Amino acid sequence: QETLRDARQAKARRYGELATVLGEPAARDEVAFAGQRAQFKGWREDLRQREADLQNAQTEHGVSLRQGKQEHEQLSAEIESLKRRRSNIDDQQIQIRAALCAALKLDVDEMPFAGELIQVRDDEREWEGAAERLLRGFGLSLLVPDAHYKAVAEWVDNSHLRGRLVYFHVRPRKGAELPELHRDSLVRKLSIKPDSPHYDWLERELAQRFDVACCATQEQFRRETRAITRAGQIKDPTGRHEKDDRHRIDDRSRYVLGWSNSAKIAALETRREQLEGRLQTIAGQIGAIQQERNGLQDRLDALTRLEEFTQFDELDWASVATGIAALEDERRALEQASDVLKQLSERLNERQQALKSTEVELHAARDRRAKV
Repeated sequence: QETLRDARQAKARRYGELATVLGEPAARDEVAFAGQRAQFKGWREDLRQREADLQNAQTEHGVSLRQGKQEHEQLSAEIESLKRRRSNIDDQQIQIRAALCAALKLDVDEMPFAGELIQVRDDEREWEGAAERLLRGFGLSLLVPDAHYKAVAEWVDNSHLRGRLVYFHVRPRKGAELPELHRDSLVRKLSIKPDSPHYDWLERELAQRFDVACCATQEQFRRETRAITRAGQIKDPTGRHEKDDRHRIDDRSRYVLGWSNSAKIAALETRREQLEGRLQTIAGQIGAIQQERNGLQDRLDALTRLEEFTQFDELDWASVATGIAALEDERRALEQASDVLKQLSERLNERQQALKSTEVELHAARDRRAKV
């Protein structure tokens, strides 16, 4: 019975420890045990569903964190690249040009990007976003002088650029009158770098490609054949309209025009700071989810181990202890009864010895009497 009691007591102690993990008291009777068993089964299902939800959320946050870190690395690289130069051209394009010039042993200043030679005039800054949106592709185009055209074309054809490159073959042109510009032409709001050897070529290309009316009203926009609004909506003579709002029109981090990049660096640094704050928030969310998952795992482990307890009898050591107490009382009574018997036996032995001595004396006395 003591062996049975100890085994049940160990199980009851284990059950109590697992129940404590769940914030529950150990069951004291069969009814409470049955109620807890049903309750624990419901908790297991709920916690497993919560664990699955948390795991999905943690995975999503982890993807966002990795993507954010990659974006942060790209931003940092872009900022460092901009600080080493003055143009606003994207770093990927700069690297392609650097590789080209290194391979052909050319000075990068000999092949500028169009955007490095064009900027919006200071008094027309309200049209800067629209101009950046319309001229972005042209601004990222490399201007290749006629003297280097053959070598550049061969190098580009034989090289894997790991990106996209657009370049113009800049040929000397005979002097000719420029086309007449619209009175509200976007070209009138642009400046070309005065000391550029490509000034004349750019002046003509801009007049031919971007003589677009800058419309302050929708009425004018509907009336013009080639037009653009401050919000970036574009219209061409075919009746085609376009407005690309995948990025904010005032997002300076995407600007490519101009020969000073201080504003773009400031915009990118602000964006990087905002990204760092967002990454810190995501990391905090991942930490909180992991902490909750750890707590859930402890509870799930406890609930899983509690499944091995199927009957209250396995834990009921108290009833066995009560039986042991009764047996101990019985044993003590038997031991006490045994002590009285022992005393009587000793007394009996004493009397028997005394009787033997008396019989010896009696025999001796008879012998003496007979002799007398």
